[in-house]
Amino acid sequence: LRQTGMSLRRPPRQPGAEELKNMGRRFPPNHLHASWLDFLYWDAELEA
Repeated sequence: LRQTGMSLRRPPRQPGAEELKNMGRRFPPNHLHASWLDFLYWDAELEA
């Protein structure tokens, strides 16, 4: 960041467990992004 002359608005911090849980509640249930499907089901049998 120094080389670009930019700075962060807030210093980075680690989120707490409650904060992560609350963020997760915003997503629809059983929602999987398309890019995760191959990764999550790599060992499942392929349907022909």
